[in-house]
Parts: sequence; structure tokens; C-alpha cells
Amino acid sequence: MTWDAVVVGAGPAGAAFACHLARRGRSVCLVDRVRFPRAKPCGEFLSPAGTPLLEELGVRERVEAAGAVRLGCVRVVAHGDPAVELIFPEDAGTPPWGYSISRFALDAILLDAARAAGATVVEGVRVDAAIRRAHGALEGVRGRGPGDEPWEARARLVVGAGGRNCPVARALGVQRRAGRRRYDLLAHWRANGEMPAACELHVAGDGYVAAAPVEGGRLNVNCVLSRAAMRRVRDPEAAYAAALAAHPAVARWTGGERMEPVQASDVTPLATARATADGALLVGDAALFLDPFTGQGLYLALRSAALAAPVADRALAAGGTDGGVPAGAALAPYDGARVHEFRDKARVSRALQAILYRPRTVRRVAGALRGDAGLAATLAAVTGDMVPASRAWSWRYGTRLARGIVTKGLRQPRS
Repeated sequence: MTWDAVVVGAGPAGAAFACHLARRGRSVCLVDRVRFPRAKPCGEFLSPAGTPLLEELGVRERVEAAGAVRLGCVRVVAHGDPAVELIFPEDAGTPPWGYSISRFALDAILLDAARAAGATVVEGVRVDAAIRRAHGALEGVRGRGPGDEPWEARARLVVGAGGRNCPVARALGVQRRAGRRRYDLLAHWRANGEMPAACELHVAGDGYVAAAPVEGGRLNVNCVLSRAAMRRVRDPEAAYAAALAAHPAVARWTGGERMEPVQASDVTPLATARATADGALLVGDAALFLDPFTGQGLYLALRSAALAAPVADRALAAGGTDGGVPAGAALAPYDGARVHEFRDKARVSRALQAILYRPRTVRRVAGALRGDAGLAATLAAVTGDMVPASRAWSWRYGTRLARGIVTKGLRQPRS
């Protein structure tokens, strides 16, 4: 059988894309190397603009029924200074809160939605290569299933949704690392008394610790460390313990029982030259991966899938090369929409990363944000994906921020 699309990676991006495309009447094979439900290292916070995307997929009620926690604020504590509270505004056209929910629950919900839409889900198959036609277009994937049995799927469109290490992205050769290497160490804790009422980010040195409650009275605590910090303490468990010890303000939440071993993952930002080619496209982290501090990866996953599916459907309807493989030109509108939608978000992310680990600079910026509610509200709306990121990348915003730094930020105490 030749599918209309084979989607490699059944996380949020792949499952959402499969759901959207299957609802358009297309035959879709959704494949993943693991079996669901499963845990996945992630900050597990979906920004406010993700709620309409859940509604489009028809899963918002299930997400709430699973116990997702509503959080209306991100609190940033940088280098021991007073917190900056980024409160999601109520007048941005989306709910003024985001959902905090484990990937164990969210991914299973999205996968069920893809199945219900008509996608065929194949679990436990490791895809390790793309199948190419003579002229270079992709026409399928191959790998190994249970018992190391050979497995392959032929399709008119191959969709890479396998995250940072997606085999489809590797086959296209379009990714490169951007910036310094960074690693995320994560574990869940059982609540023991106080729980944060916001998504908390505590920055110190060249790393940070993030904490947020998820369903079931549990707490997601992840530590993002530099390559140098990981080299100093090579064991992930020891590195995690050292990072928590460096952030005593977080200790009041981690006094309970840790529920699992520490999970480690590479979170170095990736730049993707393009997300389309003859017979192929990329969604989710495979198409764009930002630093997790501002990246909102779950939103990017769901939004990129929503952008890609209608373009893919039109390209499949138009045919293409031999066998109906869509040409890259027919898929290019998705790449243009992706760049237009996320370019300024990437710029804001890079700008924040440039100042975050510089104590004097971040103190001045934080002072300006604390002294001007409008500046903070705009940044909250941008990081919550509620308004275009260009609002925090404009000349007007920059000028206002600079004025705030002069009048407020320069008065901040120095250490």
C-alpha cells in the first residue's frame, strides 16, 4: 500500500498533523519507535495560544479532564533579584492562562485523536532511513520493528515529526546547531505541601531551574545546564542535585518524593534551513527548535502542524512527480508561513538568551519590566504566543525598554 502520508514521530506535532490530514480524507500512517503512553523530557507547559489549537483538534475537554493545571503567570527570578512576573493579559483574544500537563497524558490524548480521525498508528518501529526516488524525492521510510524485523512504508509525502534527531530531517540535511550546547535534566516530584502557582524560572550562573505543577499533585522540575556544567559533573543524577542545590528557593517544592530517575536531553537550539523538499516536510522540533526558556515547544509543535496540514492536502490534491509525490514548490507555502510565523519569536528568544546569563544586564532589564506594567504585559503576551512576537521586536518596544532601563533599571542594586 502507498499512503498519502507517512508521519515519523507520534508526539504532539506528528499526532496533530496526522489528525488534521486524516480529517481531510487522506490516508495517514503515523509511526513511532516507542509505545504510548510514555514519559518524555519536556517543560510540559502549553502557552495560552495553545488552547485554541486544542479546540481545533477536539481534545481540550480531555486535556482538562486529565487534570491539566491552569497557570496564568510566569515568574522569573534572575541571579537572586526580586521576581519579574509575566502575567498573561486578559485582552489578547485567548484565555489568560496556559495548561501544565505531563507528556505522559498529553501525548496519549493527541494520539487517540489521530486514531479517531482515521490515521493508522504503528508503535514500536524505529525508522532509520528515508527511501528516495531516482530524482531525489522522498517516497517512504524504512526501519526495524519488534524483534528487529525489517519494516517500511511507502507514501506520497514523508513528514518528519521526530524531534531534534528526526531521521527525515537528517535525510534532508537541513539542520545545524545554533548557539552553545545546553542540556536539560528533568524529574517529577510528588507534592509535599506548597506548590508554585505559576511557572517558575530561577536563573543563576549559566543555567536555570524551572518548576511547574502538573496533574496528579506532581511537580515538574527541570534544570537547564551549559556544556561546561555537565562536564564538571558528568553523572546526570549528581548534576541535577548540584543544580537544585544552587537554587535554594526551589528547595521548598522538592522536599517530597522524587518519582523517577533523572532524564537527560540535549536542548541546544537548532536552525533549520528549510522545512520542505520534494515529497517531504518537517513539523515540530524537527522544523524549529528554540531554547526551552522561551521556546514554548508544545505550542510550536501544534501550530506548525496546523500550518502544514492544509498545504500538504492541497499539494497532494495537485499531484506532482511520478506517482503523485508533491514537488517541493507545492509544499513551499508552508515553509513561507513557518518562517513568517516564527521568525520574530526566534529573534526574541535569541535576544533574551543574550542577556539572561549576564547579571548586570538582566538586572537592568528586569528593573525596567518591574517598573512598567505595559512592558511586562507585552513580553508576557509574546512569550505566551498570544500576540505576534514582532511587538517585542519593534523599534517602539525597544525604545520604551531602553527608557525604562535608564529610569528604573539603572537604579537596581549591584552584587
